[in-house]
Amino acid sequence: MSRLFRGVVRVFALFFVASTLLGIGSAVVAAFAKRRIVTTQDPASNEPTVASVFGGERFVSLAPALRRGRVITWFAGHDVDLRGATLDPLGATLDLRTMYGGTQIAVPEGWRVRSRVVSIFGGTEVGVDDADLPTDAPLLELRGFTLFGGARVTTSPDASWSGADQEGEALPPAVDRVALPAVERAAPLADRVAPPAVGEPLPG
Repeated sequence: MSRLFRGVVRVFALFFVASTLLGIGSAVVAAFAKRRIVTTQDPASNEPTVASVFGGERFVSLAPALRRGRVITWFAGHDVDLRGATLDPLGATLDLRTMYGGTQIAVPEGWRVRSRVVSIFGGTEVGVDDADLPTDAPLLELRGFTLFGGARVTTSPDASWSGADQEGEALPPAVDRVALPAVERAAPLADRVAPPAVGEPLPG
């Protein structure tokens, strides 16, 4: 029995050392990668690349024909909001790279979602009910991997994973592209003028 116990302890010790070294190595790689990853700033891009490395981020897509994208999450939380996007008629592929973090993807009702994500010491949850959707409904396919982390796809996010909001606060409602004026739909989100705060005098 003592020999078996020592064997179990040895296995756990090796696992702990290996996971620690992997974590340190991943952190070093992530630090270099953070400087080299070119992310998409235009919310209307049909092929965005977004990343959260050592800090939570949120990306809101308004793509008119989303075809493919990359989501990189290392040592952070990431909110990817696709509720204002439209899929390409042929569907879209989203490539996930999640390590030591979590990625939440919000999609609109009416999308089918299929996951081919490989999860190692983590998991991927697809909380989308597409049983009643037609076979030709827009299809979003997820590929990639999660390592010591997880990914979640949902139509009703109940909290932010990026840390951009207060604990437990839900994500903002989906942006309605149809309701926006044509000029505002075409303009990047960063260029839009926020309304004045309550009590603040109007400009001009």
